[in-house]
Amino acid sequence: MVRTTSVRLLLATVSTLALNVAAHAQEPASAPTTDTQTTESQNAPAAETAVVLDTVTVTANKRDTKVIDAPASISVIDEDELERRQASDLSDILRGLPGVEIYGGPRSTVQEPIIRGLTGDRVVVRVDGVRANMSVGHKGRFFFDPEVMKSVEVYRGAASTMQGTGALGGVIALTTKDANDLLEAGENLGARVKVGYASVDHGLTTNGMAYGRPTENTDFLVSLTRESTGNFEAGDGNKQPYTDDDYINGLVKGGIDINDASRLTLALQRYSDDHQLPAAPDSGAAVNSTSNYLVNRESEETSMVLGYSYHDSSNDLIDANVNAYGMRTDLDEKRVSDGRHDERTLDTIGLDGSNTSRFDLSGRELAVTVGGEIYQDSQEGRRDGVAVSNLFPDADMTIYGVYVDNAFAVTDALDVTAGVRFDSYDLSASGQRSREDSAVSPRFSASYRVTEWMQPYISYAEAFRAPAMTEMYASGYHFPGNNFVANPDLEAEKAKTWEFGTNFKSDNLFSTGDALRAKVAYFQNDIEDYIEQQGATFGSSETRSVNVPEAEIKGFEAEISYDTGLMFAGLVASRIRGENTRTGANLSNIPADKVALSGGYRFADQSVEVGGRANIVDRLTHISSGYEVPGYATFDLFVRWDADETLPGLSLNAGIDNLLDRNYQTADNGLYEPGRNFKISASMKF
Repeated sequence: MVRTTSVRLLLATVSTLALNVAAHAQEPASAPTTDTQTTESQNAPAAETAVVLDTVTVTANKRDTKVIDAPASISVIDEDELERRQASDLSDILRGLPGVEIYGGPRSTVQEPIIRGLTGDRVVVRVDGVRANMSVGHKGRFFFDPEVMKSVEVYRGAASTMQGTGALGGVIALTTKDANDLLEAGENLGARVKVGYASVDHGLTTNGMAYGRPTENTDFLVSLTRESTGNFEAGDGNKQPYTDDDYINGLVKGGIDINDASRLTLALQRYSDDHQLPAAPDSGAAVNSTSNYLVNRESEETSMVLGYSYHDSSNDLIDANVNAYGMRTDLDEKRVSDGRHDERTLDTIGLDGSNTSRFDLSGRELAVTVGGEIYQDSQEGRRDGVAVSNLFPDADMTIYGVYVDNAFAVTDALDVTAGVRFDSYDLSASGQRSREDSAVSPRFSASYRVTEWMQPYISYAEAFRAPAMTEMYASGYHFPGNNFVANPDLEAEKAKTWEFGTNFKSDNLFSTGDALRAKVAYFQNDIEDYIEQQGATFGSSETRSVNVPEAEIKGFEAEISYDTGLMFAGLVASRIRGENTRTGANLSNIPADKVALSGGYRFADQSVEVGGRANIVDRLTHISSGYEVPGYATFDLFVRWDADETLPGLSLNAGIDNLLDRNYQTADNGLYEPGRNFKISASMKF
């Protein structure tokens, strides 16, 4: 019934949206929203104007573009929303987005994002521009501190042309804060202290930041976070074992404005956690002495990025960004029973850059973006100091790519984009046959603003993913009775994605100063040589990665926001299906149908905001193996108080997640999710 209700609710909402907007189509067009993300009316007080709807994206085309105007499916979780959610892990941040789910269960350091049914290396992850490429079975790839996040941008759909190999499912781009995000006008030095508590696991989070502008053209930020949690309780009141965590994260970030157009930045970040886990922490399997033994695990990730940007509004030919970066990820595990020591290390170094030139063609702008990237991944695995190919085979992969992307405003209403990228990769491993290949990934989109409030679009994009080093070269012992078998003949995956969507944008729709934004899209992703692991079940003697000749993933997504300045509301819905088109078998990781609702009210005079969220997920029946997963519905409440007038610099957040203490699982992750969770945090700026 949840699925039926979800679809009806979605269709009814979209229909209502279209009818209401159409009713206002003959009214004079309102002033467009600005990049400051505020829609204002001369006759409305500031407290009653709509806010935080026109966020800006750079993932779509390397240029600043309003999300609502982009011919693509993009969601941006900004700093205000991160504060509302009091996020402690990836699931807290991405829950409720259309077409996005989390694989790996509730243990924060083993969570993996799923975008449109694709996960692992098929989702490109960048932190301040640094590629986070760690990928190893059962171990996770996200090691980050939510306290330093400024925004999280999620691009759904094939994005290889602009983002390079791997972006079959999409891109997640995380941006950390800098001094300019925290300093008030006229301030040159500041500090912030924040403390948070969560009842479900007795988690305590503390963060301290210092930031400033020592001179007119320099700025810096230093941040240190410590989070310590215990085992959490599920909705049935039972403790979930080995879900505790203890991490420390440090961030140092600085910038120099060389002149009015040029800026140099440097960011250093180090994450470290230490906890006890099963060897396969992404499952709910009981701890045993053979396949899921207990380990003491330390995870460390260190990254550095040096960036240069040139932006001069008077120079149409140069609008450039260049990043040089490096990242090292270490997973260190010692088996509790006998001290056996497993080490996995991935080093990534890379350089990427782009430049946009703008040309006036008879009064029409043509923006030409040219860019490129080269990076190398080097991984090694050791067991008691000895290289072992089944653990994390010693291997190297070098990838380089170049691209050109053209955006042309054909008329005031019609925009066309066309681009193409060339990528080449070289894979090699000790004692194994090396592999080279290349790919060309074109893309095209066209959008037409039929009216001031409606912009349908069509897009086509191809994407390419080189086989992961572990997929191609893992060999040897897997679990009792089963061995990994290397497959150096694996072909790269290639995706061809069509998307048909419409952007809706209307101001002063129901009342003066309100704003409505909506993005609705249908997509179909046809994948050739889809890589799937086969044989990783008891009763099978071999586990190997193989190419599935043809796979298809298609679905529908909607994201709607409405804001009056005092009241705000949102609706999200998605329905996705995926299959092996040769056999008709379901693909793994295809999420259940879902609807997410949110809303709230701002008491402007008291600087208080209250609201709630609902996440309604249908029963998961389209599974590749295992058992169906029951549907569920969870409800959250939140309240925020900017207490600056009472005590300058003070801000308070409180909330209740899973209000009804629902006992549920997401997908087939095995472990149950946290039960009712009272959360509170307080921050003080000096």
